[in-house]
Order: sequence, then structure tokens, then C-alpha cells
Amino acid sequence: MDVDEAAERLGFPAGARAWLNGLPVPADVQLPANPQALLDFCGVADNDQREMLAARPDPEAHPEWWAVVSAMAASLEQNLDKPIPSTGFQGWPVVPAASSPVGLFAAAWALLSALPRLLDRHERRGVPDAVSRATASALGGVMGTHRHLTGRPGVGLMPLWGPPLRFRGADFEIGRHSFTRAELGLGDGVAGHVLMIHVPPIGPLDPSSSERSVAEAARLFDQCYPDEPVTAFVCNSWLLDPQLAEYLPEDCNIRRFQRRFDVLPLLPPQDPYDDDRDMMRIGLHLSPPTGPFTAEDLERVPQKTTLQRAFVAHLRTGRHWQKRTGILRSDEALTSWPATDARARPAGRTA
Repeated sequence: MDVDEAAERLGFPAGARAWLNGLPVPADVQLPANPQALLDFCGVADNDQREMLAARPDPEAHPEWWAVVSAMAASLEQNLDKPIPSTGFQGWPVVPAASSPVGLFAAAWALLSALPRLLDRHERRGVPDAVSRATASALGGVMGTHRHLTGRPGVGLMPLWGPPLRFRGADFEIGRHSFTRAELGLGDGVAGHVLMIHVPPIGPLDPSSSERSVAEAARLFDQCYPDEPVTAFVCNSWLLDPQLAEYLPEDCNIRRFQRRFDVLPLLPPQDPYDDDRDMMRIGLHLSPPTGPFTAEDLERVPQKTTLQRAFVAHLRTGRHWQKRTGILRSDEALTSWPATDARARPAGRTA
């Protein structure tokens, strides 16, 4: 079945249909014969495994969802082992809210189908098994987050950015951080390569763990991807918002993390609430509103931590939070700065 026809029947909005319509639908997509072993490798919880196995798509029983799964799987195959191009990467869209369990797990099945080829490529590159396991754990992690935020099993009601990149070999979890391989483009060609640093919500952002993670990534990518010499590390996150200095103490982990980067000038988003939503979803682990924040939205944010209180207080003043971009040169990534001494490195520029 044509994927555009399938997406229309399933109720995908126009934007999602346009994304899916650009993908091929191969006739020979194979779902894994022994998915439980792969789900264990990905750290998927037992209850999520049961739900996913019960929602396995079938080309005869679920032709529309089979077309969607096949298209997603084909996109991973097409881009296997490739970094993000300089033109960027579009995350996988959410499924319609009324989707069946098969639809809620469709993207998870596409990801799982790519895992054997991903592990083969990791082995060829010399990626350690521990890194491969941590990287694949994104599937179990996103299922847990999906259940927490939506109250429903699956992965389909959240836009997926990290997991598709991990299962095509562009993103890796190495210690405290994950790192995405990306091309640096100037003009018509590739001018270099960067690693994008992400901070998964998996615990405290203590300086020593962060430094070890970045240093280990610099060494690993130098060994496993010598054809992609890393020019710099780049982080785009609400964690680099200099406005946090108004609310957080100087010696807290977030402020220490900020000081490692040179922060680039602000490029405001078209929707001023976009970055507020990002911080609420990733930083506070709460489902944000789709429109402007209301007083009721802010009242449902717990006020137990300094960050939760700062989030609400800042928005009540009429201002917005900002995702900022910071740069860390590759030679600095191998330098460990004393975690307790704020003078160890000048504060990042926040122009």
C-alpha cells in the first residue's frame, strides 16, 4: 500500500503525511524473528515488552500500519552509519491520538528491525559493546517516558528525535551524555564534523561524570570514526540559558556545565513558547501545553525543587526560557577542569 494513502486513512495530519510520503515503502521489510532478546538488549521493561509483542504489526491484518512501519524502517536503512547532514534532521512525527496499540508501537517496531544491522556496523567500527547497549537503551527509556507523560504504552504520542538517530548509527550514549555525529556545512560542501552533546534526564549532572563522558567521546570517535575528525562539540539546550543564573546558585551543576561553553548569540524561535515547552518536557518531565501557557498550566507544576520554582516564577513575569547553543572546541574536550573551582575556565560568552 502507498504510504501516503495509508497515512491519510490512519488520520495523520498533512505535515506528517508529507514526511512519510518522502519515504520509500520496500516490499521486503522483515521484523525480527526473536524480538524478545532484542528488547532485553534495549532495556525495555517487562510490561512494555508484553504490550509491544501483543501489538506486532502484520501486513495482512494491519496494511496501513505495515506501510508506515516499512517506510520508517527504510529511512533507517537508507541512512545507516551516516551523520546528520548540514541541512539537519526531521524527527519522526506523532501518530494520531486515536491510534490502536499497533499504531502506538509502530515506530518501536521500525527501530527494532534496524537493530541487528546497527550492531553489525558498531562491531565493524570497533564500538564497545557497553556503548552499544547504552545507546540501544533509548528504546526502553522512551517507552518509560511515553507511559509517564501520556498514561499509555508505546512511543507514538511523542515526537521521536533521539531514538531514530541512535538506531541508524548517528547518535551514541557514552557515560553521562549522548553524542550525535553531524556534518558542518558551509556553502555547497562539508566543511567539517561536530558532535552534538545532549544531556539525557537520567540523574544529576555532576561535573566529573560530565567531563569523563565528553573526554571519552572525543577518544572513541577519534578511534572509531577517523574519517570524521571532530572540529568541536556543540550543545543546544535550555541548560545553557544564561537566565538560569538569576535563580540557581553559582556552584550548582547546571551553572558549572554552562561555564564550559562559549554561548552563541540568541536566535529567538518563531513561537516564543517553544523553548518553554522544551524545558517543561525535558527539564521538568511534564507534558507541556500545545498553545500559550495559562495560569492553570503553571499551577500544575510542582514547586518542590529550585528549578521547578524558577520555571514558574520566570514565566509569571511574562518572560520566556531560551534554548541556547554553546561551542566547546575538540581540544578542550580532552581537558578536565577542576569541578569545584569556578575560576578554572572563564565563563562562557552569553552575547
